[in-house]
Amino acid sequence: MTNLFQSAEQDQEIRTVFRDCFSTKGYREVNLPALESYETYTSLQSIQSRKRLLKLIDHTGDILVLRPDVTIPLMRELASTYETLEDEIRCWYVQSVYRKTDDLTIPTERRQAGIELFSEQSVENDAEVIALSCRALIELGVKEFKIELGHAGILQEMNRILNLSESDQFRVKSLIQMKNFSEFTEFLQNYQPDEEMNQKLRQIIFTYGEADTVLKRVLANPVNEKFTAIIQHIQDVYERVVSYGYGSHVTIDLGMVNDMDYYSGIQFQGFSQAIGKPVLMGGRYDDVSKNFGAHLPAVGFACDVEAIFTAKNSNDKTS
Repeated sequence: MTNLFQSAEQDQEIRTVFRDCFSTKGYREVNLPALESYETYTSLQSIQSRKRLLKLIDHTGDILVLRPDVTIPLMRELASTYETLEDEIRCWYVQSVYRKTDDLTIPTERRQAGIELFSEQSVENDAEVIALSCRALIELGVKEFKIELGHAGILQEMNRILNLSESDQFRVKSLIQMKNFSEFTEFLQNYQPDEEMNQKLRQIIFTYGEADTVLKRVLANPVNEKFTAIIQHIQDVYERVVSYGYGSHVTIDLGMVNDMDYYSGIQFQGFSQAIGKPVLMGGRYDDVSKNFGAHLPAVGFACDVEAIFTAKNSNDKTS
C-alpha cells in the first residue's frame, strides 16, 4: 500500500523544494501535453535516438509520440509565441517522460523534474543553472554528490577535425562512453595520420578528474583555438560555481557524452555515491529553437525523480 502513495508524495516533496529554491529567482512552473507530433522529433534526434520513441497512431492516421523529454516540447511551445528573446524566461517542471530502452530494469515511464533558463549564452547563466542543481540536490537530501562538468563542443570539434560520418560519430560516441581507450586509438589512426594530433585528441577526450588540475593541464597543451576557447569557458563557469560555494561538488569530464543529441555548449551530470547512474543531467542547447523558426537559446537540467529518492533514502539509512 505504501507504493500506491509514494510517487504522489515524492512529487509533492520535489515540487515544494523546487518552488522554494527557484521561485525567488523568477522560475515559474509549467505543464506540457504528454502527446507530441512525431514530426517534432524527426529532425532533432539521431536515428538511434528516434528508435527509442514510443509511437501512437491517432484517429486521422497521424503518428504521435509520448514525449521523450520536456525540453523539446517546451521549446516548440515557446517558439510558437516568441521568435526571439525579449527577456529571459525561467521555467521549472515535474513531468513524466517516456523512452524505450534495452535495459529491462529501467521503466518506460520516468518522472523528471527540472529547470530551463532561456537566455543568451554567458558564464553567469551557465553557472547559475549548475549552482541551482547543486542547491536542489542538497535541499532534497542527496549527500556526497558530484557534478561532472563537460562541453558538447569537444566532441563536435573532434568530429569536425576528423570529418566523421553520422555512423562513425555514433561509433566514436560509444567508444568514449565506454572509456575504451585502445579501440578509440585504433579508430583515430584510421582517420588521422598525424600522430601528434591523435595524441592531443586522446588526451582531451579521456581527461577527467579534479577541476583545477585537469583544466590547468589541458590549457597548457592546446589542440587548437576552438578547443582552447571551450576549455576556457568551462574554467570560467567552474570558477563562478566556486564563487557560489559549490566548487567542492564539481569535477571535470572532457569526454562526456549524452544520450540527448541537442546539447551545444556546457553540459553536466550529477552523481550520488549511493547509486551507480546519474541523478541529473543538463546543459546548454542554443540551436534547438532553429527547428521551430525561432532563436531561443537556453540552458537547463533535469533530475530523475526515482533516482533522486533512491539516493536520498540510501543516505537516510546510512546516516
